[in-house]
Amino acid sequence: MYRTLSVVVAATLASSASVTFAQYSSDPTVPLAISATAADDVQGKIAAAPNDGQYISYFTGSGYDIYLDRRDHRGNSVWSAPVLIEDRAFSSTTDYAMVSDAAGNAYVVYNAADPANSTGALVKMASVSPTGSIRWTTVLHTSTLGPTSLGNGRAAVASDGFVWGAYSVGNDSVIARVNPTNGSLAVWRYLTENSSTKQICSGLQASTNGGVILSTVRYTTFTSPKTLRARRINADGTYGWGGDVGTPVFTTGSVQFGNFPDFISDGAGGAYFPWYTTSPLNCRVQRIDAAGTVLFGADGTPVSPNTSGTVGGVTTTLNRTNPSAVIGGDGRLYVFYRAYTGTISGSIFYGIGAQCFDSSGNRQWTDDGVMVEDYETSAGGIYDRGVGNACLFGTSAGCSYTNSSSAVNAVAVACRMDAAGTVSWRTTLASNLGTKYRFVASDMTGAAVFAWQGSSGPGNPSDLMAGRVNDDGTLGNSQIPGDLDGNGIVDGGDLGMMIGSWGQCAGCSADLNADGTVDGGDLGVLLGNWTI
Repeated sequence: MYRTLSVVVAATLASSASVTFAQYSSDPTVPLAISATAADDVQGKIAAAPNDGQYISYFTGSGYDIYLDRRDHRGNSVWSAPVLIEDRAFSSTTDYAMVSDAAGNAYVVYNAADPANSTGALVKMASVSPTGSIRWTTVLHTSTLGPTSLGNGRAAVASDGFVWGAYSVGNDSVIARVNPTNGSLAVWRYLTENSSTKQICSGLQASTNGGVILSTVRYTTFTSPKTLRARRINADGTYGWGGDVGTPVFTTGSVQFGNFPDFISDGAGGAYFPWYTTSPLNCRVQRIDAAGTVLFGADGTPVSPNTSGTVGGVTTTLNRTNPSAVIGGDGRLYVFYRAYTGTISGSIFYGIGAQCFDSSGNRQWTDDGVMVEDYETSAGGIYDRGVGNACLFGTSAGCSYTNSSSAVNAVAVACRMDAAGTVSWRTTLASNLGTKYRFVASDMTGAAVFAWQGSSGPGNPSDLMAGRVNDDGTLGNSQIPGDLDGNGIVDGGDLGMMIGSWGQCAGCSADLNADGTVDGGDLGVLLGNWTI
């Protein structure tokens, strides 16, 4: 129950009237629009911004210009307008990257036209301050191959604060280490194995002592297996292990053609690699430690060794694709994936699966994993299902996913799992008309924020949308002003967070009356909603 405390003076309580509720919607039919123009608004990326806010970057306009927006913890725009990073005149896009550092600066790695060469292209890194000023822009690479030859942009902030950017250049890769203060190049390396072997940038994460781990997709011919390789690059640009050839993440099988799986840090200078193979269609994970030792066997370990099973009373092929992984507060690895069957009586059954691994690669949720959403067909209203992005709700793992009723309409859902593999809750994230895909996620105190793109119907442009799901499964901003940690009550934990933010703090979650300062007015709001 919530009771106004008598210790709060009337003048202080009056400040609660100025509280403006967050812009993240609590209604799944009207998610927050980050960018919804007449052009395509696509390929959102998300990273933490100061005071529990989020940076969100995207492409928009007829030439796929690059913009960066900053939102506070409630979804309100912090800047007067999104920042234009690069005005481009492209007719197509490639992947790019956006990350942020502990100082609150954002970094975007992307491809751009070369003004000195009409057929050339550049790889650039731009840095934006928390106030929305472009601090610097640095050219990482100049190419004569054209803009579409530059792709798979990746970025990572190293343990020493320097920023790394990586990009594929044709069939090779480039990686650079950049001084975060002035944008100067500290390290530049062109990664190529030989003229007949492709080593295409796939993933990048920080390691120890200022170094990073870079993964690539390696193959020799169009029809040859596409394997994953990894190597550590030290802060001085030398290889710690792996070299140009790279350490094999797996040796048997192939990733899907055109798929360039990213990976996540293991929190100890190494990495967890999730991917799916093509024959059979099954998800696997590998761990390589900071010293370059492969820990889960030569080919990693599958989320399930069983590639067939019984669904609807019929023995059928079980396919698992599109894994997304996160490390839980218990240190275990949680992997979510799209699951679907072979054809059964003319129909395919679709589900969402999950598996948990300990640090040694042992499956924790039986050999079959668990079903977040059980197998269903169009007869049950399911045209398809897809995994969005794994994330954390507090210390527990969860993810976003979609239930599609047709090729042009999907409902986005978020879920949280407990340690035993049971779904703690499911929340409808977005049920507005249209498709929903390319999900990204970022954790914040008491919640996770998701962004995605989608179209409201055939022929309509894509828009970029966002939503907040709290750790208790509620959608939108906390309905209790003062519940700063999102646990459903206002107590000493929230008071401690407010005291820690006291003073000038524009955009802080503790700035309950949104006046740019955490002070007695905000304290009055918090105490006025104290849980007794």
